[in-house]
Amino acid sequence: MAHPDQKPPQHSPLVQWLKKKEKLSQSEILHFLQENKDRLEKSLKAIHNNDVIYRLTNRLFSGVAFLAGVMDRIKALVVGVLLAIPAPLFFKNVITTLTGLFNFKAVVDFFRTKIYSLKRAPHNNRMVQLMDDVLHKASAQGLDVKKHFPEIVKKFKSRKNQLLQHAFFGEFSKSLLERLLAIPFKFNRSLSPVLADSTLWHKFFVFLENKYISDIVLVDEKHHYSFINDSKDDRASSQVVQLLNEASALKDSGHRVFIIGHHEGYLGPYFVRSILRRLGFDNLTANCNTVVGPRMFSNLVLKSGASNVGNIFLTLPSKKTSKVKEPHLEDALQKNARRTQFLIKLPNEGLKLIEGLSYQEFMEKVVDFNEERFLLACDELLQDEKYALMSYLINSDVKNTLADLHQADYELFKSVMHEPFLLFPEGSRSYIDKKGDVTMKYVNPRFMQAYLRPDDVILPVNLVGGSDIMQGWHLSPAKMGLSVGKPINVTANMIENYQETGLDVMRKIAQLPNIKKVHYSEEIQAGNKDALNGLS
Repeated sequence: MAHPDQKPPQHSPLVQWLKKKEKLSQSEILHFLQENKDRLEKSLKAIHNNDVIYRLTNRLFSGVAFLAGVMDRIKALVVGVLLAIPAPLFFKNVITTLTGLFNFKAVVDFFRTKIYSLKRAPHNNRMVQLMDDVLHKASAQGLDVKKHFPEIVKKFKSRKNQLLQHAFFGEFSKSLLERLLAIPFKFNRSLSPVLADSTLWHKFFVFLENKYISDIVLVDEKHHYSFINDSKDDRASSQVVQLLNEASALKDSGHRVFIIGHHEGYLGPYFVRSILRRLGFDNLTANCNTVVGPRMFSNLVLKSGASNVGNIFLTLPSKKTSKVKEPHLEDALQKNARRTQFLIKLPNEGLKLIEGLSYQEFMEKVVDFNEERFLLACDELLQDEKYALMSYLINSDVKNTLADLHQADYELFKSVMHEPFLLFPEGSRSYIDKKGDVTMKYVNPRFMQAYLRPDDVILPVNLVGGSDIMQGWHLSPAKMGLSVGKPINVTANMIENYQETGLDVMRKIAQLPNIKKVHYSEEIQAGNKDALNGLS
């Protein structure tokens, strides 16, 4: 077996074939691969090197996971029968809640993930690259590799995914505790649903929120309205609520609303959603969406917190703030991020088309792009809408971007594609100085270009107080302040000039009044490290 640091033999026919410059026909490639099938299988085995314990543990967990999946299906059938029996609603809710606690396969996957989070990957990276190159070149020449070599492709994808899992937790798990809390990360998924209010994790967060938020203050230019000291009618008269009503009306009239803001503290996005719901704006936040980085998927606590903020769309943060070190991992995450951007940026014509298509129809008529099939699928669109959408699909390389779109992602997107988004372009908690003033971190202005479309609406939000509640893992009672700016209608010019307009939105957010001073620093934005002195 090859050692991880040992180069593949340069005389290998596989390597020789890869070096050929001339274009080979599909039949020539198929013939070559069939002749070298045994070499492909040996390369596949070499990925795990000689780590017998690793291979045996993987097989053991695979078997247990299969049995757990069978138990989950049996459980679902039993619950279905019980819920069909006439009984009080309370009794049915208890059954649903209790059985929801036990997902046998999820428990097995949680423990299986410890192999990836706690153990160094025993893979031969060079063999992974070799297999990747061979299969990619064959596919690029039009050969359906899955059809002719299904077992090889299936096993290779599984082993490559294991390698990526190791790299993922090595990159995003910051402590032993986080490694112990690691949960599976699915590289073929880009979306994750919001936690329902009935789940225990949601109830747990609400419990902590009620315990540690001492007060919520709505801040206008001249007045403050306290949840404790002021009546509901007083709060309803605030400028904050009036502007939220304006954004709510814009959403109801068909505009997509992006609640874009600054938050102080790790739990800021959660608090924004929670406070807006307390104010009665469920139409803006009950089933809203949020865009988060991969670290939020790395362990049970972070994932549950992110899922409490909305339906999660995966993206990659700016390389200036969070560079991914492992190239293979960055490529895999970038692929997910491109799916996210494609879906969120999809024009209204595309959303209208999705409403009438099943997943299979969408993959056949839109993703596997063919102009004739596509135009037939667009009967309900106007002529100019058809060609505007076709232009977007071609320019966005739909065939490659959505080639691996998972059916569950499609169905979830279909149900939430008109819901508002929460976006926080800083990507992390802000700096706090010794006086308690808040200074924004580096902002990536590309959010304006990556996700927004003309006629979308930005609702600027400024939240402070989060870092007073959560300092590391320590929680303390504290007061929170929320201010809201006037909704901004997005134009094509704003998107085209995103480098300036994206930052201008954040400057306006910093200028909103609040119970703490919030600063936007041009020096920090320019990368001047001296400007960080005195900031935490």
